[in-house]
Amino acid sequence: MTALADPDTALAAFAGERARLRALAYRLLGSVAEAEDTLQDAWLRWSAVAPGSVGSAPAFLTTLVTRLALDRLRSARVARERYYGLWLPEPEVADWEDGSEDGSESESVPLAMLLLLERLAPDQRAVFVLREAMDLDYAEIAAMLGKSVEACRQIMRRARARMAEPSAAMADPDAGRRLAAAFAEASVRRDYAAIVALLSDDAQWLSDGGGMVRTAVNPLFGADRIARFLIGVQRKRALGFRFVPVRVNGGPGLLAELGGSFRSVLAFDVADGRILRVYQVANPQKLERVRSF
Repeated sequence: MTALADPDTALAAFAGERARLRALAYRLLGSVAEAEDTLQDAWLRWSAVAPGSVGSAPAFLTTLVTRLALDRLRSARVARERYYGLWLPEPEVADWEDGSEDGSESESVPLAMLLLLERLAPDQRAVFVLREAMDLDYAEIAAMLGKSVEACRQIMRRARARMAEPSAAMADPDAGRRLAAAFAEASVRRDYAAIVALLSDDAQWLSDGGGMVRTAVNPLFGADRIARFLIGVQRKRALGFRFVPVRVNGGPGLLAELGGSFRSVLAFDVADGRILRVYQVANPQKLERVRSF
């Protein structure tokens, strides 16, 4: 590749696509940090492309980011297989009153959907995301991945079969926010009955501490067990919770403090007026960007 003659033109083209590319990388990787690193790698390569050598900047950049993300995803899958406890995606946290900082669409991807995407092999995940989230046709996807159109169709059919479990429907934002606030209040009061009433009978608590902090290593099932866990944590440590309401990946969430120290991000799946799942991301490496929020 030849050196770029007009850096301003390259920067403007990249900046115009950045939000879409970041959303793509986040969907493929489930990590804010890795998505940002992928964009940095893409920019370095894009800035070295001769301006007259690319027919369509959006198509070229989409292909570039997809391939770079796939390389990272293949390496990440090996690490995730050795991960201590349950692996959860890195959350996107935003203030309830504000949009995302850079206009990215990535925060609208529920954690439940990102977890379902973890079921897919890298090529399946790429085809699924490019087709469903980026709305590309099979000919475009085939060109990006270096596969035939029919092969991409077959990969998509297999991906849809593996994604058969529906993710929780996105509740009304205000209703979800009220439920999260009620959950926070009941937890601070250590009100067992109130916590149980807010949770679905078959609710799940999924924690990711990465082996670096104390949390529930295995999923907790049932409203009773979750309520006892929340109350027990405070009693055993002689500390109390404090929560700050936020949006997490576009849905209801909380920043959780214990004894005055920020400990984790909570995200909620809500349906029919009750909480179906609580995702607790407590791995400090996944909270570095949240600490400066």
